[in-house]
Amino acid sequence: MVKQKNYIAFQFNIYCMQKVLNFSSKEKEQIKKVLSKFEEKKTTNQFEEKRAIIDDSTVTLYSSGKLMIQGKDCEKISEELQRLIKIKSKTIVGIDETGRGEKNGPFVVSAVLGEKGKLLELRDSKKTRNLKEKNKIVTENSKAQIIFSLNAEYIDELRNKGETMNSIEEKAVNSITEFFDEIKEESEVLIDGKKMNGIKKGTFLVKGDDLEPVIGAASVISKNFRENSSDKKERTSWKTKN
Repeated sequence: MVKQKNYIAFQFNIYCMQKVLNFSSKEKEQIKKVLSKFEEKKTTNQFEEKRAIIDDSTVTLYSSGKLMIQGKDCEKISEELQRLIKIKSKTIVGIDETGRGEKNGPFVVSAVLGEKGKLLELRDSKKTRNLKEKNKIVTENSKAQIIFSLNAEYIDELRNKGETMNSIEEKAVNSITEFFDEIKEESEVLIDGKKMNGIKKGTFLVKGDDLEPVIGAASVISKNFRENSSDKKERTSWKTKN
């Protein structure tokens, strides 16, 4: 039992010595220039674009834009790299949903108002471990979070009245953007996914939850809310068209 406890503690320490930041494909060239100033390390697979040694940490840039920092001083290196990379950190409204095509439970649309530079640890919730911890990062480092959730039973009611999942999502997103308009929030609105004609305001980004950290933050709070919901009912209308 002592050996098992020591092993668990060892694994925990390894996990704590890792930091992940997420950047867009447009920002990768700037990151490469910064990493080229440090000792180069050979990449280990086709997904790694550049590796470097900075003090006691190994920094790896992936083709997806993910920047992984591994080492006992990862927090310090993360702060230093963000300072050197100088990514413009404007405030954005990021919007994403979860549960749209699911058979059970609620459909959740969420928005986060926040600065990109403060949310670089966030990305698509489907690729996110420790959702509770990431949700905490969102709530601590963003200005506002809006969660729009419909339980399974109510989704069925609306669909029986002629609503579709498209029209429900469009109304949810429009209500969110109208709120920000009414309080004169002038930040750019970025929405994950393909264009939906019924949505009045916002720029759509396919796979935006993996490209734009503020959309990733919205993805995280959506999934966290859905996973913690007590609504586990089956949607009787789930097999119908959008």
